[in-house]
Amino acid sequence: MRTVEDITKLDVTQFLPQRPPFVLVDKLLQYDEATTAVKTHYRIPHDAPFVEGERFQTAGIMEHIAQSCATRIGYYDWLHENEIKIGVIGEVKDMKVYYHPKAGDELITLITPKSEIMGVLLATAVVKDPMMNLIATCTIKIAI
Repeated sequence: MRTVEDITKLDVTQFLPQRPPFVLVDKLLQYDEATTAVKTHYRIPHDAPFVEGERFQTAGIMEHIAQSCATRIGYYDWLHENEIKIGVIGEVKDMKVYYHPKAGDELITLITPKSEIMGVLLATAVVKDPMMNLIATCTIKIAI
């Protein structure tokens, strides 16, 4: 198993199939070994996909959540020296968007696995801003 001194310095693109400008996670902030939960970060560029009228749209928030899940899957595989798997969104339930952040704002997203069985990850996602104001929540199912 690999070890990492500073998780925030890792290049998250190694865990994602997306390539710029479609990468919507820029840092892995935290990984919990016991639960395999991750916390990710994304500063929304002004020219980012899904920015309309300076606001980051619901589709962008959803894609950021999916990429945060992919970062969790990829980091877990990388940490355990396994081939990095790619997942596909199977289902999103109970998506609630409380507000649409502006370009330049930061997203802090917590992905907490509820179960992972037979190649399907079920997780909750909570997206907040740095002041811990709630941006969005959902339950997401990813087929790996």
